[in-house]
Amino acid sequence: MSQLIGPNSPAIGFLLALVIGFLVGRTREPGPDSPPRPGMRDFLIIALVGAVAGHIGNPAIAIALFVGTIGAVLVMRAHHPKRKGITTELAAVATFALAALCLTADRPFGAGLGIVLAAILAERDELRYFVRDTISDREYIDTLSFLALIFIIYPLLPTGHYGPFGFFAPREIWLFVILVSGVSYVGYFLTKFAGSERGALLTAIVGAIASTTAYTTGISQAVKDAPESAVPAARYSIIANSILFPRTLLIVAIVSPILAVAAAPAFAAMMLAGFVAALVLAPVPMKKSKVADTTFRNPFSIRPALEFGAIFTVVLLLTRVAKHYAGYGGQMVVSAISGLVDVTAISITLASFVQSGTSAARDAVIGLTLAHGVNAIFKSAVARSSHQPAFYIRLMAGFAIMFAVGAAAIVILDPARMVALVSHLQSN
Repeated sequence: MSQLIGPNSPAIGFLLALVIGFLVGRTREPGPDSPPRPGMRDFLIIALVGAVAGHIGNPAIAIALFVGTIGAVLVMRAHHPKRKGITTELAAVATFALAALCLTADRPFGAGLGIVLAAILAERDELRYFVRDTISDREYIDTLSFLALIFIIYPLLPTGHYGPFGFFAPREIWLFVILVSGVSYVGYFLTKFAGSERGALLTAIVGAIASTTAYTTGISQAVKDAPESAVPAARYSIIANSILFPRTLLIVAIVSPILAVAAAPAFAAMMLAGFVAALVLAPVPMKKSKVADTTFRNPFSIRPALEFGAIFTVVLLLTRVAKHYAGYGGQMVVSAISGLVDVTAISITLASFVQSGTSAARDAVIGLTLAHGVNAIFKSAVARSSHQPAFYIRLMAGFAIMFAVGAAAIVILDPARMVALVSHLQSN
C-alpha cells in the first residue's frame, strides 16, 4: 500500500501525466468554427500512453507507442488539410515525452515542464504581442549578446588560476564582466516593465544580492551616459550598498552564528544609516524622478564591463602580491586587502576563524567592518569614473555616514559583550 500512496509511487506519476494531458488538451480544444484537431480527450490519451511507456521502461516498446501515437495524430491531420501550422502536433510530441518523464526519477522536471508547455500554448496572443510589439529589434539583439556572454563565452574559459601568485582567473574575472553588464540589462528591463521608481529599486536590490561592486560600476557608467540621472542613481546606489550588510550577516551566520550575533548591532546600524542617508542626501520627488527614461538607456553595453574586467584583473594581482608579502598572520591587514574588490571571501574566512576558536569575535567584527570600508573606498573610486560630482560625492558621503555609525556601534555595543549576553541568555 505504501508504494501506491508514496511520493515516488507510479500512481502519482500517472496522475501528473494526466494533469499534463488535461492542461495541454484544454489549450488545444477546437472552437465551434475551428477545423477539427486533437482536443482534450485526445491529449489525455496521449499523456496516458506516454506514462505507460515511461513506466514500462523498455525502449523498443516506448518507441512503438510513440510512433503509433504520433501516427494517429498525423492521420487526423491528413484528413483535414485546411488546418495550418503544426503547433498541435508538436504539443502532442511534447505531451507524450513529458508524461513519460513523470514515470521516471526526473518526475519533478516532467511536471514542471508540462506546466510551462501549457502556459506557452495558453498565452499565444500575449507572447505574439510581447515578441512583435513590446520587444524592439535592438532589445532582442542586445538580449542575444548578453546571453552569449553567459552561455557561450563563459563555459569556454579555463577554470584554473594563472600568472604570478595565481592572480589571473579567467572565469572569475569574466563573471564580474557578466555582473557589470547584467546591471545595465536587468535595470533597463525592470524600469521598462515595472516603472521608474519600482524598477530602479528592484535593480538596486538585485545588484546588492549579486555584487555591489558590479552594481556600482554599472550604475556609474549609466550616470556617465545620462548625467541628469545622477541624484536618483546616487539614491539607489546608497540603498544597494546598505543592503550589503544584512547580506553579509546571512552569509556569516551560516558558518558562524556567534560572529553573526557579534556583528549584528554594527551591521544593522550601518544598514539603517545607509537608508536614512539615501533619503537625506538624494531626495528625489516621485514626480520628478526619471530613472527609467534617463539612467538605463541601453539594455546591453559591453565596453564598460570589459574595462572593469581589466581593472578588476589588475586589482586581483595587487591583492595577491600584498597578501603574499603581508602574510596571513595580520588579520586586519588581510581583511583590508581582501575587501578591496570583494567582501564575501574574507567574510567566510573570518567566520571560520571564529567558529574554530582561532579568532575573537570582536576582532573578526572589526575585520569585517574594515573589509567593507576598503571595499567602499574602491567603489568610490569606481563611482568617480562617472565624472558626475552630484553622483559620486553623494555616494561617498553615504559611505562616510554608514561607517561612522558602524564604528560608533562597535564602541557602544561591544561585540564581545553581545556574545557574552547571548550566551548568558541561552544558558538560562
